[in-house]
Amino acid sequence: MLTRLLLLCVLFVLPSWAFAQDPPPHGPYDPRHDIQHSLDVPILETEDERAEAKQLEAKGEALKSLFVHGQYTLVPLPAFSYNRNERYWAGTLLPVLQSNDKGDLTNIYAPHYLHNPSVGETFGLNYFGYPSDNEQYSATVSYSTKIERDIDLNYKNVAAGGGRYIVAVQATWFKNAFRRFFGYGNHASEHDESNYTSREALFQLTAGINLTPDVAILWSERYHGVQVQRGAVESLPQTQSLFPNLVGLGGAQVFGHKLALRYDTRDKQLVTTRGTYFNGSIELNQNLQHRDPNRWIRTTFDARQFIPHYHDQLIFVARFLADAVHGPGIPFYEQPTLGGETTLRGFGQSRFIQNTVLLVNFEERVRFGQQEIAGYKLDLEVAPFVDVGRVMSTFAWHKLSNPQVNPGMGFRMIAQPHVVGRVDVAYGKDGPNVFVGLDYPF
Repeated sequence: MLTRLLLLCVLFVLPSWAFAQDPPPHGPYDPRHDIQHSLDVPILETEDERAEAKQLEAKGEALKSLFVHGQYTLVPLPAFSYNRNERYWAGTLLPVLQSNDKGDLTNIYAPHYLHNPSVGETFGLNYFGYPSDNEQYSATVSYSTKIERDIDLNYKNVAAGGGRYIVAVQATWFKNAFRRFFGYGNHASEHDESNYTSREALFQLTAGINLTPDVAILWSERYHGVQVQRGAVESLPQTQSLFPNLVGLGGAQVFGHKLALRYDTRDKQLVTTRGTYFNGSIELNQNLQHRDPNRWIRTTFDARQFIPHYHDQLIFVARFLADAVHGPGIPFYEQPTLGGETTLRGFGQSRFIQNTVLLVNFEERVRFGQQEIAGYKLDLEVAPFVDVGRVMSTFAWHKLSNPQVNPGMGFRMIAQPHVVGRVDVAYGKDGPNVFVGLDYPF
């Protein structure tokens, strides 16, 4: 739910590109535009050409003054989004960008209006704060005329107390009308697609200590309350009808206690160019809503390597994820999944579900240029990638055959030092898929 709202905020850079670029030459091709301007290469211009250049510059400054007011830049935009699960969203949004004295983007405020054929009209406000590379805020509030609601508050600081401590808080309440369930396993058929509305409340508090500059230990307490309700997509079967014996249909109140060890040598938290990241955790969970055996353990290993090369213009990124649950009475929405913008990008969210997940992602991030837009310098990047993943009931070497594979291409714009806008296009066995959002997928 939050991801869909995040993706719209990044679209502010696209329409503004047109008026921010240098104006194209008028008339026939002029080879002088291919010559680098410098003091030792004089460029001959006529009086008319100089007058026309001044006129274009004045128009550009006048246009810019409509949207830039001191440290704030307003960019009213049309908004459009489409993905496999939710169909289309169309409307408008008004990102307000705030920079600091150095010209770095530090805050984004984005009120929006959207229409979706399944949930009607949606009104909302998004806020994203980047006071430093180590500290982040976000808040989302939205209301739809049918079913959907969303309140999401997040805060994270990985260098609190002068760099000694880690603090993170997440508080979320939402109704997502577009959840899907296809059945369990790596070969779950698209023909068994069903939908439901998930009403969820999530609260998580994380505290940690940086033992060394690279090693930290963290403890998290989590509450996850879920109610399964009727889905919004009438053309699909309801999950409750197609899978009546599915564990978790009656809802859940899950309490989790997690211990994690993290090793992190990345140069930056948000726009990483080099280093190694590893996070290993073990979590004990219990569903207090049912008296049947309902305790389970979740173990997760997430490793990432960032390797710059070719004079740091290219960054090769490799990621390995292993996620598994063990125990009875596990609701289906508490099990590991593949599919979505951070795992298998060729598939919709939670496309494959089972007790064990293995995933590898390979991505080559290629910086190819820079563009100044409304006073912000944006690095331009393309990123060919391939995602390979497999779900299974328990780990076994012979089960690693026939994984899901989706190649794709990412297009990114980076507003240094903290903000990444991206479009990832991928193709899986269900067909093509597109994700748009803020921040790197991993």
